[in-house]
Amino acid sequence: MRRWLYVLTAACATLAAVSCTEKRPSSRDDAALLETLRLKQPPTPQHASELTFGDTIRLLGYELSPEQPSAAQPFRVTWYWQVLKPLPAGYRIFTHLSDGRVNRVNLDADRALRRVYPEDRWRAGDILRDEQSINLPGDWNSQQAVFYLGFYSGETRMPFSHGKDDGARRAEVLRVSFGAQAPSGSAPEPSVPRLIARRLRAPIKLDGKLDEPDWAAAQSTGAFVNTISGEAGAFEARAQVLYDADAIYCAFVVADDYLKATYKNPDDHLWEQDTVEVMFDPEGDAKNYFELQVSPRGVSFDTRYDAPRNPRPFGHIDWASDVKSGVAVNGTLDADAPDVGYTVELRVPWTAFATGEPPAARPGAGTTWRINFFVMDARERGQRAVGWSAPRVGDFHTLGQFGRVVFPEAP
Repeated sequence: MRRWLYVLTAACATLAAVSCTEKRPSSRDDAALLETLRLKQPPTPQHASELTFGDTIRLLGYELSPEQPSAAQPFRVTWYWQVLKPLPAGYRIFTHLSDGRVNRVNLDADRALRRVYPEDRWRAGDILRDEQSINLPGDWNSQQAVFYLGFYSGETRMPFSHGKDDGARRAEVLRVSFGAQAPSGSAPEPSVPRLIARRLRAPIKLDGKLDEPDWAAAQSTGAFVNTISGEAGAFEARAQVLYDADAIYCAFVVADDYLKATYKNPDDHLWEQDTVEVMFDPEGDAKNYFELQVSPRGVSFDTRYDAPRNPRPFGHIDWASDVKSGVAVNGTLDADAPDVGYTVELRVPWTAFATGEPPAARPGAGTTWRINFFVMDARERGQRAVGWSAPRVGDFHTLGQFGRVVFPEAP
């Protein structure tokens, strides 16, 4: 990922009013840069803030350029700081960037303001312009970016007020949404997660162990979420995708302390107990899509639909996915004993999707399929579920909320 480019200050003559004991900038360019970063008048940023760290630093606000950025293009965030009094010894600023699920990027490296005017030189009365250029990683799989700010020294983070705390003394300051530009007069595409599939470099064994290098290198969906609220799920689950010339491979890792999978026949109602599920909408048009489930027992259910839940009740059950799977269980199925969870690997040949109308071809380089992943979890009483991209309604067949899986290379 590209780094962020930033700042310094003026020559000692310019700083004479402050103190000629300050170090001179390392170059004329840095001196000129500092002139643009240490402001003489309070700014009027696009977005005002009252976030205050201790009794030391106040965030006056920020600017986002462009105001509606794209995840595929660089954009810029500019913070405006007011120094109320010098920072305690050893404290430095940090900016963390999250995809809304996990912390993905630390933006502290090569910070221009730090380079030309480090934190230990900040003086009471300083008004500082702190610009950061953002170029998201190529495997960014979220339609949002969440910015956290704070000040730290070693393992200690400075307390703050008038801001949203994430529970770790990080202030959530900005949440950017990357909505795709829709044609004029049409509804915008939903904000859904994105995953980069990895092309297989070597054969894998379907045993549920995920110990091959390709699985280690494959991008994860991150933790699944509550299917209604989109907030953190009630239990841990995640998925990965690999592919080759012949098939697509999916892996699920599920934490489950109560394993129940009594069904033993293909196309039994696996969704009533513990199972993983993947739905494929190759064309992304909510037509001719496919549903596949595999239980911790290794039993599978598969079906195909012409349109959302059509035909009822369970689609074309005669569709054969030709799925091959491997399951590793950490616990004991259907027994009153402590359980930890299970892992599922599954393989579906591309030829299985070449049916229905329109039949699906194997993806080409750069192709995107709409896919969603779910896990159903039976409890002693009732059942719960988590998913990759939350439908936000009580129906997993909400195809417009399926995530986007990109195949960067030709199979």
